[in-house]
Amino acid sequence: MMDLLTALEDSAFSMWLRESTSIWAYPTILTLHTVGLAVLVGTNAAFDLRVLGFADSVPLARIQPFFRAMWAGFWINAVTGAMLFATVATTKGTASVFMLKLGLVVLGVTAVLFLRRSVYGGGTAPRITAGARRWAIVSLVVWTAAIVTGRLMAYL
Repeated sequence: MMDLLTALEDSAFSMWLRESTSIWAYPTILTLHTVGLAVLVGTNAAFDLRVLGFADSVPLARIQPFFRAMWAGFWINAVTGAMLFATVATTKGTASVFMLKLGLVVLGVTAVLFLRRSVYGGGTAPRITAGARRWAIVSLVVWTAAIVTGRLMAYL
């Protein structure tokens, strides 16, 4: 496994991204990662909070298109996150905080999928159930933890 991580970190692309002084290298990728995070977690938080009773004058049907934005943010983060990971693969690839972050992202996506099914599934009008409220709380907690672990990676 370490050989794969070393090869990834030593690749020409990773070296360019890590060592280039161009604004189109590391600064742009990091900025795109931050924007993707804001889109993903921001729209998700708005949906979670609506399910929890905030802004209840906003119809649930009007929020459903948010899921396209969430997925766009997710894929921006997946691609840019892989690029950023490649620059430090040998240190982050073996760090438990990185594994925790990936696990939290998987849990966050799972919570979003279950929450969406709870609210919009079943072929009826959107509805908020007790289960949907629980998934909204889980989603908020998990995405917050994922962000915290992601930030901790810079210091550990």
